[in-house]
Amino acid sequence: MKTLVFVVALLILVVGAVGIVVPSAFVWIAPHFLTSGAFYAIGAVRVAFGLVLISVAAVSRAPKTLRVVGVLVLIAGIATALTGLVAMERARALIEWWLQRGSGALRLTGALVLAIGGFLAYLCAPARRAA
Repeated sequence: MKTLVFVVALLILVVGAVGIVVPSAFVWIAPHFLTSGAFYAIGAVRVAFGLVLISVAAVSRAPKTLRVVGVLVLIAGIATALTGLVAMERARALIEWWLQRGSGALRLTGALVLAIGGFLAYLCAPARRAA
């Protein structure tokens, strides 16, 4: 499971890097996530990933920190699913507002995603072998 978190963290890192280098990628992909079904799917993925983070925390480099991050991701997943259920218009408005901020805001978002992915990858990186 720790390897799974490491691989997902690397994918998150790549998404962040793409967001920094090509912020228009966020502009292209955002409209595909403006349906309640997409919010349910994203919520389910976040809930599952949060549970995996919590279960892997004990064998990570910072168990308490990863457990807290896992709980936060789990809460974000529940909130995302609930947004798909009751607040889609508000979510659409927020996404549109975010997209209109320009490439600087998109790059800043990419940098944040890159940092989160890097942090998770560090916490769950495979142990180094002694030389």
